[in-house]
Amino acid sequence: MREIDYRHYYLLLVLFLCAIIINMPAPVRAEGDVLRLLIWEGHAPQTLVSRFEKQIEEKYDFKIKLHISYVTSSDDFYDSIRGGNVDMVMMTHHLFKDNRFNYIENKLLLPLDLKNIPNFRHVIPALQKAEYLNSEGQVYASPESQGPYGLAYNTSLLKEEPKSWDILWDPRFKGKYVIGANEYTYNAIITALALGYPRESMDSFDALNNSTFKTKLRQLAVNAHSFWIGVDKPDDLSGHLLAAVWGDSLGPLEQRGEQWKMAEPAEGTPYWIDNYAITSALADKPFLKKLAEEYINELQTTDYQVGHILRVVGTIPIISNIEHLLTSEEKKRIHVGTSDFSNKNRVLLPTYSQRDRNGLKILWKKAMEGIDLEKGIE
Repeated sequence: MREIDYRHYYLLLVLFLCAIIINMPAPVRAEGDVLRLLIWEGHAPQTLVSRFEKQIEEKYDFKIKLHISYVTSSDDFYDSIRGGNVDMVMMTHHLFKDNRFNYIENKLLLPLDLKNIPNFRHVIPALQKAEYLNSEGQVYASPESQGPYGLAYNTSLLKEEPKSWDILWDPRFKGKYVIGANEYTYNAIITALALGYPRESMDSFDALNNSTFKTKLRQLAVNAHSFWIGVDKPDDLSGHLLAAVWGDSLGPLEQRGEQWKMAEPAEGTPYWIDNYAITSALADKPFLKKLAEEYINELQTTDYQVGHILRVVGTIPIISNIEHLLTSEEKKRIHVGTSDFSNKNRVLLPTYSQRDRNGLKILWKKAMEGIDLEKGIE
């Protein structure tokens, strides 16, 4: 019997298997089609989300959906991150190395691949090198926006810009201002500023735990007309004279015809930097992590930073290549070209020890005793 030459069949089999492999869907498709974001309200405009989803589909033939959830307090991130329930977060600078969480040390966040975030090179150099987002030569967060817990005033009702935080304790303005209900650290800082405390002691519970400070803090809470939660919204401020706010509501208020501005108190203003980070939930999903980094890159475009952060949200861009796009009024408002302004006028919120943070929370809780957030003081 003639011997069968199987080499021909082996060759056909190999070619057949190669054809199957070539035509198989890319492995990345098995990773899912949703990126879960936990962020502050107002920072995911639908135009941006829709444009990004369409952009990814056209670029990769892959449908991605962004699922957006909002927080009302900086303390809301940890459980979601630890539980693997969120892929991207937008956290303030002081949380990254907070010893309550140790997000980086405990590997709850992933280092960013900056090759997928080319716009990072436009981030203000001091922010690129900020200690809170760097660890052992790797970058764990990318700035998205910055701004004050500022003293805002209604220019139609208050013609002269306030010069000091003390205005919130002026009897003439009792019941005529609004503050954040949950912002106990920021409310402690503005009270300490009004009392003339040195900046280096404002994160110390021991330094602030005295009758003078506690009385002043209680007055701040009791004399407020009302409180906002999470982010300040136009309805929270409308018709009032003064407010301690992030500033998210100022742009929408202007569109309503109600002109508010941020004052520059002589004592300085508490300051924050918000950042995007990617959680360990994407540790074994490299393609989705890449898409998350591409989304972060979109947040650092001039279109988003000027068109949305500055002109819609009303806070301050974090990139440096925007001066040619700004009006003279915008340059003045965000202090473009003002030498050393931030060092002199901004009090960057510190990373608190657990003891100091818990102590300040207790002081604010006592200051708020008997206050119904809907009805004011009982």
